[in-house]
Amino acid sequence: LLALSCGNNGGKVLFESSDKKIKVYEKKVNNELEKNLFSNGLTTKDLNAEEIAQMKQSIIKNIALNRAIALKGKEKKLDKDKKYTDSKEILSEQLLANLTLFSEINDKAKVTDEDAKNVYDANTANFTRQEDSVRLQLIVFNISDSATANKVLKEAIANPANFTSYARKYNANIPSVTENGETQEIPLSQLESRFGPLNDAIKNVPAGQIVNSVVTVGNDLYVVKVLERNAKGLIPFEKVKEIIKTQLRNQKRQVEQQKFMKSIADEFKLADMDEALKNIK
Repeated sequence: LLALSCGNNGGKVLFESSDKKIKVYEKKVNNELEKNLFSNGLTTKDLNAEEIAQMKQSIIKNIALNRAIALKGKEKKLDKDKKYTDSKEILSEQLLANLTLFSEINDKAKVTDEDAKNVYDANTANFTRQEDSVRLQLIVFNISDSATANKVLKEAIANPANFTSYARKYNANIPSVTENGETQEIPLSQLESRFGPLNDAIKNVPAGQIVNSVVTVGNDLYVVKVLERNAKGLIPFEKVKEIIKTQLRNQKRQVEQQKFMKSIADEFKLADMDEALKNIK
């Protein structure tokens, strides 16, 4: 249903394929964004601008691909197939059921800053960094791409604000590397033991700066930006607040979902379905 409807005009065009067969409209993207966030008990206020942009880009890709596949299906007249036409009602009910479920549990699974602070204060050992750590952003190349790596390094140093764009461009085809190249926090002892040359390269590089040479580790070349330097000790609450809130929200949503599903089963006499269905072959 989504794939076949996403070609309809919905305001501004955010993406158009070069052959003009596929268009993705802003209204459709914003609707999918809102649905995705709502299904997780979130709103755009819970995300920063970069996170929202990444979600929108992913949604646009999904809509465009689904649209292309659906058009191929229409070429084969699969939109007239009973497996499709007879499924519309079920798909519509599934969408309504999901909307009802999320509407029910979202309000009951809200988490406040105070809730998160209580967890933080009661579990400070879990939020204490045992040693200094760093967080890096990497653009990765094969050892044979030395010329390209050095070219990108020069461009990144000249245009540091574009580092993420370079990372997305060159990391796209590198297995096991996140597209934007950002790492989790890495304890310095772990960095030294597993990626010694990287550890040496960043020793005197402050947060926010790019290492001024390409770093070789095994068969890989790295263009490196130091995103954060974190001292050992208790991590400030503000830095882990959203992580705690997400964990609490997920726990509450799971509990509320189980309660709601049981109440529905009781109200509509579905609790004994297994017994009623045992003779279905």
